[in-house]
Amino acid sequence: MAPTQTLNNKLTTSTIWSAIDKFGIVIMQFIINMVLARLLTPDDFGIVGMIIIIVAVSNILSDGGFGAALIQRDNPSEIDFSTSLYANIATSIILYITIYLSANFIASYLGIQELGIILRIISVVIVINSIGLVPKVKLRRTLAFKQIAIANIIAYIIAAVSAIILAHKGFGVWSLVVMHITNALFANLFICIAARWIPSLTFSTKSIKELFAYGEYMLVTDIISNICFHIQSTLIGKYFTPYVAGQYAQAKKMEEVAAITLPSAMNQVLFPIYSRNQNNKDELLRLLRFNTKMIAFFIFPIMIILIIVAKPLILILFGYKWIDSVLYFQVLCIGGIWGSLQYFNYYAIAAIGKSKTLFNIGLFKGAFLIASILICVHINMYAVLFAIVLSNIVNYLTNAIIAQRHIGYRVIRQIADVLPMLIYSLLIGCVAYIALHIADIHWVAVVFLYIITYLLVCYIGNKQFAIATKNYIERFLANTHITTKR
Repeated sequence: MAPTQTLNNKLTTSTIWSAIDKFGIVIMQFIINMVLARLLTPDDFGIVGMIIIIVAVSNILSDGGFGAALIQRDNPSEIDFSTSLYANIATSIILYITIYLSANFIASYLGIQELGIILRIISVVIVINSIGLVPKVKLRRTLAFKQIAIANIIAYIIAAVSAIILAHKGFGVWSLVVMHITNALFANLFICIAARWIPSLTFSTKSIKELFAYGEYMLVTDIISNICFHIQSTLIGKYFTPYVAGQYAQAKKMEEVAAITLPSAMNQVLFPIYSRNQNNKDELLRLLRFNTKMIAFFIFPIMIILIIVAKPLILILFGYKWIDSVLYFQVLCIGGIWGSLQYFNYYAIAAIGKSKTLFNIGLFKGAFLIASILICVHINMYAVLFAIVLSNIVNYLTNAIIAQRHIGYRVIRQIADVLPMLIYSLLIGCVAYIALHIADIHWVAVVFLYIITYLLVCYIGNKQFAIATKNYIERFLANTHITTKR
């Protein structure tokens, strides 16, 4: 078999398993959320949502940017891997001690004393995650996403069952804390077993400096990204109430499932592929264009139909006590349309080694979002939602401009590539809205008719892309069948 064909087959298989990982977790999260949302209160979800930013940022800090550097580097040595692991673990322990000592101060600042003990316990996941960082990088470098998917799915099942049992017994917010810890513990345990890697007893300051030279900007960029991603619930909980933060967290979680899951699954696989084509701008541009159109084809109609059927969907999934999250969800879906696109440009730029550029634009995007939210919290919650949507649009346009500068993917071309799918989605969405609210057709039937109509219109409006998408999916399915037989 030719090397190119072998790489294509491996890429296809890896993408499938990455999608299985993401969608498997998403499906389980939907089911578990439905159960926990009926056993717990919005305040329980809000309390955890307010402090998860500290754990998320600490996880990034413990990685030190070494993960991205090891993937981007052509031939990292065994010393590089071992050094990164020891640095990750040492950093995570320092971070945990810092959080433990400052937990009460953080709780006082946020105005909820209960957060102190919760933060001290849930932060254990920082140390646990640091152990599995390098083994996961080794699996990703070899495109071994099957092992990663199996580890994550089994770990989540164990964690979910633990959370449901505790929630049923009345442990409230602690069931969510145990879920986070259990998931981290088993996922990293299984990752380490799958990697079959034992670090050497070596540590190199030279290796640290070389990896950090690339990873330092990616590190700060990821920190800014995670702060922006999680600080929303923290500020909403502080300036409003944990109840509002919980309603927002549930809405945000649903929007992320629809807007981020598929792009995230694709980018896990595409980043190593983009990196291999960093010196072939024509191929990188071709990949970027096709993947951007592909994601718009799937995500745009999903976001529009979710806006239309948000109320009956949330009431069936979570119950009436989550009714206040409906409008939050609808507004967030508008931002999700643009949020789904921004990461493809981001990872393509990262793949060509422009980490300093990503750092600079990350500072701008982070400052814009945080400033917007801090202004809007003094108005009302709907102003905060407007700020978040506006930030998503700014993020997309910023990444698009950088992609134009460094890859040659012109902004006007990017918009032209996705505009037909947006127009189709909106026009058919108007008909669906009329069918649901005026003709009083059941919302499930409206969703079904929307999907069928959208696919037909896309096929008629752009046969070439529709056929290319069909062929791409067929290759996925064919390769899955071959892999299964093997």
